Amino acid sequence: MSKPVSIVLPTYNEKDTIKLLLEEIAGRISPDSEIIVVDDDSPDGTGEIAARMGEIDPRIRVLRRQERGLTSALRAGVAAARQETVIWLDADFAHPPEIIPDLIAADENYDIVVASRYVPGGRDGRKNPVRRYSSLVLNRVGSLWVRSKIRDLSSGFVRARRTVLAELPFSGTYGDYCITFLVRAERRGYRIGEIPYTNSERERGYSKTGSNPLIFLRYVLLYLRTIIKLRNDRDE
Repeated sequence: MSKPVSIVLPTYNEKDTIKLLLEEIAGRISPDSEIIVVDDDSPDGTGEIAARMGEIDPRIRVLRRQERGLTSALRAGVAAARQETVIWLDADFAHPPEIIPDLIAADENYDIVVASRYVPGGRDGRKNPVRRYSSLVLNRVGSLWVRSKIRDLSSGFVRARRTVLAELPFSGTYGDYCITFLVRAERRGYRIGEIPYTNSERERGYSKTGSNPLIFLRYVLLYLRTIIKLRNDRDE
């Protein structure tokens, strides 16, 4: 049986995916693991669905918040985690739950393990070529710019020791938190590995970027600003 982990799952308006996702995750973790659903007061009833599943499977815990925001939701989930190993992922199946056992089984000597699209065997499975190529260029340029060996800085699908997360709490607005966390962890000497995976396009539910190119551009600029800041903050 695999070692116990705490799965942190931030949610907002995920009623179309949450039940199946929780079932998929629950079937891949040990009996003494836990799934922490951090729901940002979803008006579609996501929190209620997760709470009902928690009545059936006590490994599922729900934190309901009036506050909203991915980074603060992740911080709340990590603070509530009971296991030393923490894994977090998106709730829209873009991060396939079948990769969770691979993250758990990855070398225990790593302090952090990243599910990566850009190591051999990994792939960006999204249909939109603009998003695929923008992400690829951003990560390649970003890794070179901040002198990082990590190929998928914006992964958002990660395993980490809780002690590392306590020393380097998440900061940022959206996916920039992952870039900042990984670069600063690498600079502090933490051992970081990457395993391949293929992400996918969201098919149902609420998308934070949606099809609006202006919103997409906003996040690209956010990531670029983050990379530039990290380049300048060499001593952090």
